[in-house]
Amino acid sequence: MLDDTVKIHFESGEPSDAILKAQREENIDLLVAGALETETVHRNFTGDVARELLRHAPCDLLLYTEPREEPKPPEGILVAIPDFSNLSRHVFHRAVSVAERNGSKRVTIVYVQTTFAEAKEKALGTGNGLPSAEKSLESLLRDKENSNLELDYHLLRGNTGFTACEFIQSSGTDLVVMPSQMPSRGQPTFAPALDWIIQVIPANLWVIRNVEPSESFPVSATR
Repeated sequence: MLDDTVKIHFESGEPSDAILKAQREENIDLLVAGALETETVHRNFTGDVARELLRHAPCDLLLYTEPREEPKPPEGILVAIPDFSNLSRHVFHRAVSVAERNGSKRVTIVYVQTTFAEAKEKALGTGNGLPSAEKSLESLLRDKENSNLELDYHLLRGNTGFTACEFIQSSGTDLVVMPSQMPSRGQPTFAPALDWIIQVIPANLWVIRNVEPSESFPVSATR
């Protein structure tokens, strides 16, 4: 049942266009939607509406692969990052915060290191003052070392995100969290190393684009 605080917005037109129009008019900072999939012989792919939201929505997205009326809080959350930027650290911190408030058990970081990044790290070594990928991952976990959650990381190598997608599917995680750059002008962008994840969406997906944290929503909510 919807309470009096819920506003129902009717809009005509193509679903993705209507949703984006409502998002702009209502200044919505989080869109919750079902990631309806297009089935092929070998794999399920992201539905058309979810794909358009991933490409054009300027706000955070929470996409459910299997929407339910009474979903359970995620037992495990997986954070997929392509680098060690402030945005990636911010995404990890928000994932831990949501996990703690929803009674989750663990948060795992998955870092996808491209071939170029791996070659650069080997060529430069650690003598230039830059930490290795392993050290950077360990540093991220130390940010939340006082948390009661099980915190871990996995270092994967690849250029398209296919390796990360396979790992996510095999892990059985409940929720994947990943960053998406939001340029001052133009469309939202994803790191190439994470591209395959948004093509397939192997689990419920939370895409973080907002610079300022808005941690007031419960992951267990759906519409």
